[in-house]
Amino acid sequence: MRPHPAAITVFVAVVWVVGVLLATSSLHGTGARDVGVRGNGPEGPSVAELAAGRCAPTITNPGGTNNYVPKAPFADPLGAGFTVTGTVRDEACRPVPGVRIQVWAQTATASEQRNRTSVRTDAQGRYRVDSDPLVAQFGEPNVHVGYDDPGPWRRVFLRNVTRDGDTGAQVDLVLSP
Repeated sequence: MRPHPAAITVFVAVVWVVGVLLATSSLHGTGARDVGVRGNGPEGPSVAELAAGRCAPTITNPGGTNNYVPKAPFADPLGAGFTVTGTVRDEACRPVPGVRIQVWAQTATASEQRNRTSVRTDAQGRYRVDSDPLVAQFGEPNVHVGYDDPGPWRRVFLRNVTRDGDTGAQVDLVLSP
């Protein structure tokens, strides 16, 4: 039995549209940016912003809340081989100590739903989470970082991509009231 000519036309049209969309789309989609150890690094405060005491607030990107769970528990390290670090600041570029930061990511041993933890920033606003190496989910390895504590700051969620073989990511946040 031969396929109907209309079915072939529709199939070819769909393949063409998907090809055009892939060719013209952003590499990382959903507003994500490459923060892996070989990437361009975070879009955190510049030297000029720090010197002026005015830091642009971090804006949630569309993929930031994928698989988000409120108030992820504080946990032991999630593994070894990949480290997520960053500094949390306010709009005056001052470090924000003691806030809860959530990190979740897909690894070979756990899904985003199970591979998550919360940590608190130290006196300098820094945080660190150790995990097993990330694996591609929907085409590329990625790590989610979020702030969701109640209080004076707005919630913020980021989905940041890395590359196969990266051993870490730096994700800085600037919180705004």
